[in-house]
Amino acid sequence: MRAIFILLILSGPILWAQSDSARAPRAWGQPEKAAVASALIPGVGQILNKQIWKAPIAWGIMAGSGYYLYQNQRSYNRLTTAIDLRLDNDPLTVDEFDGQFSTNQLFSLQNNYRRRRDYAVLGVGAGYLFQVLDAYAAGHLVDFDVSPNLSARFRPAFGPQTTFGAQLTLAWY
Repeated sequence: MRAIFILLILSGPILWAQSDSARAPRAWGQPEKAAVASALIPGVGQILNKQIWKAPIAWGIMAGSGYYLYQNQRSYNRLTTAIDLRLDNDPLTVDEFDGQFSTNQLFSLQNNYRRRRDYAVLGVGAGYLFQVLDAYAAGHLVDFDVSPNLSARFRPAFGPQTTFGAQLTLAWY
């Protein structure tokens, strides 16, 4: 079953692809360039979109969640080593938590740090994905017109059966 699934995934573009003569070559636009640049090096897509102030935010999110991941993995490793030393049945080996925590408490702490580490991995992934999507979305808005010729007007409106409503009119010149 797994082999069939992999075969379909790999052969999908070949089976449903159009011929090259039917499709004109398309140059990459600003959104694609920003997304790829941001995927390769976090924050570069924001710089390409001329939103330099967003790059330190992306770096801070990645660094903060990465540091949280590092600290929880380090604590998890310390507790794993302490549990291994405690359960090796050698009276000469003493772990760093001897006298502070019981074995059951060490297992509980280890599970707690494992859960925190797993959430930190999700945080790193979410921060990475967020900054790539932000670069892609902002790439679409690089050439967006924000000149004073844009206007919006909100006014009351009446329907054919004297129903009351609202009307929003957007205009650009």
